[in-house]
Amino acid sequence: MSMSNHYFKKIILLLLATVLMTSGFSCKLIPAKKTPQELTKKIELSYWGVWDETNFLAPVISDFQALHSNVTIKYKRFRYAEYEQQLLEAWAEDRGPDIYSLPAQWLKKYQSRITPQGESVQLAFQEVKKTLGKTEISNVVRSVPIFKPADIKDKFVDAVYDDVVINNKVYGLPLSVDTLALFYNRDLLDQAGVATPPKTWTELAEAVKKIAQIDVNNNPLTAGVALGTAENVSHAVDLLSILMMQNGTAMTNERGQAIFYESSAEEKDYYPGLTALQFYTDFSDPLKEVYTWNEKQPDALEAFTSGKLAMFFGYAYDLPVIKGRAPKLNFGLAGLPQIQNSAAALNYTNYWVETVSHKAKDAGSAWGFLNFIAAQNEVTKYLAAAGKPGALRTVVASQKEDPEIGIFAAQTLTAKRWYRGGDPLKMEEYVQELITDFPKNPQPLNLLRSAAMKINQTL
Repeated sequence: MSMSNHYFKKIILLLLATVLMTSGFSCKLIPAKKTPQELTKKIELSYWGVWDETNFLAPVISDFQALHSNVTIKYKRFRYAEYEQQLLEAWAEDRGPDIYSLPAQWLKKYQSRITPQGESVQLAFQEVKKTLGKTEISNVVRSVPIFKPADIKDKFVDAVYDDVVINNKVYGLPLSVDTLALFYNRDLLDQAGVATPPKTWTELAEAVKKIAQIDVNNNPLTAGVALGTAENVSHAVDLLSILMMQNGTAMTNERGQAIFYESSAEEKDYYPGLTALQFYTDFSDPLKEVYTWNEKQPDALEAFTSGKLAMFFGYAYDLPVIKGRAPKLNFGLAGLPQIQNSAAALNYTNYWVETVSHKAKDAGSAWGFLNFIAAQNEVTKYLAAAGKPGALRTVVASQKEDPEIGIFAAQTLTAKRWYRGGDPLKMEEYVQELITDFPKNPQPLNLLRSAAMKINQTL
């Protein structure tokens, strides 16, 4: 009797296991994989961006669609001023893009709106066979190469890994990485007797003294450089950040909290962040020898293109804007100045990544497309059309000698940035307030500490 009871219990357990494996309950435990038939169905993926014109992406989209005829990519470009709002409204109404561009520093902010890349990606290919004079076309599904976290670390410039790999998952792929460089007006430097663009900040300060022309009311007529203020200096936050970093400032601690107000680890009475901020704001202080800029000046880019500003700091994406506004301007490009006698160069990066929406119609196909266009053979076509520096190390090596983007490309290997919090726009607002309030504040160190505390609230 005990043997039969034991046998009966085993039958019941087997039946229960079978029910669980075939019920909806088991689907929650073991997600169903897509079948080859589902992977070959026709699908249209929408792709939103800001800086890329349609013709920049058309060749790589065409190449992808030629290999994967069941996938269609439709690209739409937006103005930067409207882009974030358009994304938010589209997501709220379930009509958002499947693929979209995002500043790398916004990835944490919109992490919940992203489908991270899976462990593998499968796509459908068309296979053509000719037998006995007949041509047969069939769809086959294969795994495609993808950039895994280890590949991001090895194959892209250093700045990329810390931005796009979150919790060991890939949240975005860059096609390009931009860096901050010096644009200079050759004619204004020549007239002032400055033979070559400055390579250090000390040389830049000396050049400014020679170039700057100030009227009787203490207003700059010809400005040496756009530095010292917040609102009318292009990339002011990036410029102050790199000055702090080059000066040895610890921008954050191991938990990512801002600590740029702290003293040097080697010299307890020296505050490198404060020194960098003082250097930056000196260019807008009428009592200093390097005074050359103030809040009444026009936007820095406007001043440069109008020939009234000798030196302007910008990214590669500023290049076509300057050429478009001032086609006859005699200007050159040089690397970002460094601290005199510094052991190694340190540059600043600002770039966008391509990512996949949390509501993508087919996240696998979307990631397959992004990996395809980010790979060496395809991304070089895009970069040639767009005139941008690359993100892959192998591409950087080939771009270094380019007469225009070579400066930006060469700097990507030593470029960094520091903020990886949840609200980059708030961070920028607080740093701009710091720049504006610093000259009139009697307790500058407290001001620096207060700015850091505000930024830490955004983490």
